[in-house]
Amino acid sequence: MVEFAFVGVLLVFFVFGIIVFGLLLSFKQDVTRAAAEGARGGAVAVHTGADPTAPTDDRRYQAALAATREAVEGFDQECGVDGMACDVVLHDCDQAPIVGSVAYFASTEPDCVTVELRYDYEDFPLIIDPPLLSATLPDQISSKSVARLNR
Repeated sequence: MVEFAFVGVLLVFFVFGIIVFGLLLSFKQDVTRAAAEGARGGAVAVHTGADPTAPTDDRRYQAALAATREAVEGFDQECGVDGMACDVVLHDCDQAPIVGSVAYFASTEPDCVTVELRYDYEDFPLIIDPPLLSATLPDQISSKSVARLNR
């Protein structure tokens, strides 16, 4: 009985740690997938020739934001609510994908979309902080995805 009490506590501690790790890994995968979906949505949208000084009017920006919001809702979160921040930026790519090659577009017009998601895990934990494990949990879960825009 005494030996089982010692071993049982350790066993429960390890099992609970595995469950917490699995939950966080699954949530991180969802955040990464949502960022990729948002970038993909902006990349395939049709360019409207919008004013470069107002990028939020661009259809590619709107498509990326809509795809990101839809993907985030798939795992019961909402952009701008309860610690989930969703940022979409259209920008000029600094470099071509291959080192030493010429950039695809030599203009100031945006040719890339970046979607960045950040979840404030410290203030909005997914589960109750387990004792002894809370020091190992992340403060923030984030992911960034970049895609070249369709021309």
